[in-house]
Amino acid sequence: MKRALVASGLLVITCWVAGCGENPTSPTPPTPAIFSVPIAGTWVGSITSTTVTRGECVGQDLRTFPPPPTADTITLTQNAADVTAFIRSATTGLSCRYDGSASFNSLSATAVDCDKDLGFQCSTGGSRLLRPVGSTFTATQNGVTAQGTVTTTYNVFIVRPDGQLVLVDGMTIQGDFTAVRR
Repeated sequence: MKRALVASGLLVITCWVAGCGENPTSPTPPTPAIFSVPIAGTWVGSITSTTVTRGECVGQDLRTFPPPPTADTITLTQNAADVTAFIRSATTGLSCRYDGSASFNSLSATAVDCDKDLGFQCSTGGSRLLRPVGSTFTATQNGVTAQGTVTTTYNVFIVRPDGQLVLVDGMTIQGDFTAVRR
């Protein structure tokens, strides 16, 4: 009997020292995203088209007569490494929402919604409608400045006199941007 009592006493002490008494399901605090820099805020800058691929008469005109840089506002919100960006162009009126992630001093995001189609008058006289179908946004932050690339793919349509859209081509425009935090 004494032997059983001593053995169970040793077992209790051993478990206490080894940590057997801890609750293995106790919650642990969340780990902060140590590799992301706060980038939330409003950024103002411009996007300069660098590459135009395909696009029927629109693409040809943009390659021949590159448009001036656009005036853009980028509004970023951040929750740990998750980022939401709204890019609004004062030049074209187009506004797109992007979701993505930040790591250390950079971010990468993909458009989830763009709010409007863009009209374009070709130098040949034809009118086209550009409908955004996808876009990506990458940036690197250095203090109060950020640089990056926006790549947007469009469907190019002819608008018939009866209002019907006829798809004539696809087009991708890549642009480089520089922005400053307000």
